[in-house]
Amino acid sequence: MPGYGTGREVPHAGAPGAPEEAFDEDVEFWGLLYLDPLLELRLLTAETTGRTESAPGARPPGEALSAAAPALTADDRLRRLLDAAGIAEDFAAAVAAVLTTDDCRRFLRAPVEGAGTTELARAFVAEAVRRRTGRQGPAPALDGTARDEAVARIAALLPGPSGTGDEPGAHRGPVTRRIKRLTGRLALGLASAQAVKRRSALTDAAHPAAGDVLLYLARGGPIREAVAQAVLAAEPPVVLLAHSLGGIAALDLLVLRPLPQVALLVTVGSQAPFLYELGALPSLEPGSPLPAHVPRWLNVYDRRDLLSYLGGGVFPGRVADIALDSRQPFPLSHSAYWSNPELYRVLAEELP
Repeated sequence: MPGYGTGREVPHAGAPGAPEEAFDEDVEFWGLLYLDPLLELRLLTAETTGRTESAPGARPPGEALSAAAPALTADDRLRRLLDAAGIAEDFAAAVAAVLTTDDCRRFLRAPVEGAGTTELARAFVAEAVRRRTGRQGPAPALDGTARDEAVARIAALLPGPSGTGDEPGAHRGPVTRRIKRLTGRLALGLASAQAVKRRSALTDAAHPAAGDVLLYLARGGPIREAVAQAVLAAEPPVVLLAHSLGGIAALDLLVLRPLPQVALLVTVGSQAPFLYELGALPSLEPGSPLPAHVPRWLNVYDRRDLLSYLGGGVFPGRVADIALDSRQPFPLSHSAYWSNPELYRVLAEELP
């Protein structure tokens, strides 16, 4: 398990250093915004309670922001960033939804010192992510770096003060520090309340992965055979690239059946090492080494992906663990590998 017993990244050969603490806080902050996209606007507005409001007859501070926001999607660069972040389809509706809420209206009316376009941009993007992840179908691959670049572009396009955290991934400055103190007190209660309120939705989101693993453990033979037939039909050298449960099935197959056509196994966000430690990997008893016929194995993980595990310590000398950072909170981190350009750089260097 990455960081087991320490709460920090486990270093290994070739892995980048652990991200700065600020980036961990940034990911946690986005996790709260995905649950409640208006949270930052609401807390900022609450900070102004009792302060002097705009003078009678004066133009509300946020009027220009509200007027300019619907035209954001006309910007070609922003459209490309939203597409890279995986939220282009939902962005226009997200902007309209945020602007029509009472929380946003109060934020735009309130004279919040040092706050402005960046906070509103984060609300737009968080609402777009919430809408995208709420749709039926496979979990989306959402890129955290492109998300942050989109926020910076939105803030640059909107009129008015850019507020705190102009840089992608940054949540700094006096206003944001006050927010972080408030969100720190709210985070546990908010997450717990949301979990209870959204138990059906959370179960719907979690059961495909858990159910698939249980189904595989009970009836994995036909799944392994389907992979074997695909290998036999392909022109060597073959690479098995497998995500999550696919990594379990691919490893099991290669342990149980020598397939010399396979030159490389790449598992991404896989639970195979954990199942081996539990004694639940069908092909290997705990303590048994990998057979010599198992090919070279690259295991890609993200320490924010709670369904990814390290293999190097379990199978010494047989697995190369490669760390990626999607800058997305769990569970989005479990699918975000496929929108992370770094994964494709790794594959480009390794594919025969």
